[in-house]
Amino acid sequence: MRLKSPCYVKLLDLHSFGRLVCALERTPMPAFSLVLNERFVYAVQTDFIDGRPVIYFAENDEKNYGQYMAYRLTGTTEEVAIVDSVGNPSFIYTPIINVDKFPSSLTRKARLDKKSGYIAIKLRDLSSLAKVAAYKTMYDEPPLPLLSFKDKDKFVVGSAISFIEADSISYFYYLVLEEEPTDSFLRYSSQRVEQPSFCNRIGEHGYIYLKLIRLASKHPLVDISD
Repeated sequence: MRLKSPCYVKLLDLHSFGRLVCALERTPMPAFSLVLNERFVYAVQTDFIDGRPVIYFAENDEKNYGQYMAYRLTGTTEEVAIVDSVGNPSFIYTPIINVDKFPSSLTRKARLDKKSGYIAIKLRDLSSLAKVAAYKTMYDEPPLPLLSFKDKDKFVVGSAISFIEADSISYFYYLVLEEEPTDSFLRYSSQRVEQPSFCNRIGEHGYIYLKLIRLASKHPLVDISD
């Protein structure tokens, strides 16, 4: 089977990448390190759309072929580090797979048009977005990450999802905010009559927490112009 060229989505920085693969995950996602277009990057595949892998990546200024990515949240402070061993139980670790060379089909970026992206669905309020991203918690799975990016003069927060596993169509449910969120999590409760709110601290009983992942620029698979 011929593999289609992937869609690469650049994250804001290595900190955002570490949060994506580790924060709030029951099983952290393995990360790949490699040289891509002459830049050293860490990458992870999170989705398929129209037969194309969707790969999120973050550039790193130095080549660091460490063995694990470590993540820790202490109070309101988050730490991300590249380490060679698993030694501190206060950290969450995910393995780093050091790739010597990707096949050429994976190093070419996909040529995208409006038909090859997510179906964008605008929501009315933050509560609706939280319910979309948190629905998997009903099955004891971690919530979906919320992706944050700027599209022209709009601040967009949303989540990519296919409610039916066999569905070949993927959707991006989103909300346009008046201001860019500066906190790292969204706090949501189905048991309390209150709107979800952004925060930096997690762990308060009765809430579901969703992580907010910042992109370096507009999401290439999301078109909200309609």
